[in-house]
Amino acid sequence: MVKSFSRPLKMLALAATMSVAALAAQAQPAPGDAPPPPPHGMHRGGPDFGGPGFGPMGAMHGKLLKDAGVTDAQQAQIKQIFEAAHKDLKSQRDTERQLHERMQALFTAPTVDANAVEQVRQQMHAAHDVESKRITLAMIDASRVLSPEQRAKIAQLKNQQREKMKERMKDRAERAKERRGANEANPVPKPFTDR
Repeated sequence: MVKSFSRPLKMLALAATMSVAALAAQAQPAPGDAPPPPPHGMHRGGPDFGGPGFGPMGAMHGKLLKDAGVTDAQQAQIKQIFEAAHKDLKSQRDTERQLHERMQALFTAPTVDANAVEQVRQQMHAAHDVESKRITLAMIDASRVLSPEQRAKIAQLKNQQREKMKERMKDRAERAKERRGANEANPVPKPFTDR
């Protein structure tokens, strides 16, 4: 007699499968041996002052800096600060990739070793902390290049950008809802062979 699995066990199995799939996707090398994505909060398009989760300043780029009255000399200093941080974190990205690969191997083994998974998870957390600290130091250095007024203006501009983005997302959702409603009112006719 075969017993069926309980709902919590099924959910756990589903979660484990999804985790392995996510780890596998993250561990894949970029196409054409492209460099890995930049660390959180650092983007290749230019200096970045923050990024997701790094306070009210968010990502800084050329237009935003110009609109805030940041001089070319200040922009050059900020760019140097973040290029140095990006360079410092290059080996860190390799370490993180190796940890993701190790985690994938643990989850695809015939038997999952919970202690080994936890050890790698802790190493991944420590690696992320190193990255976060370096980015935060770069943000502090960049903030010292700017005047208090410039920092306040950048924060104001970022808030305006977020509000515009919210409006665009709301408009998109409404248009999608309208399209779905239009399809319900005017369904696609059946193929000729099904009539």
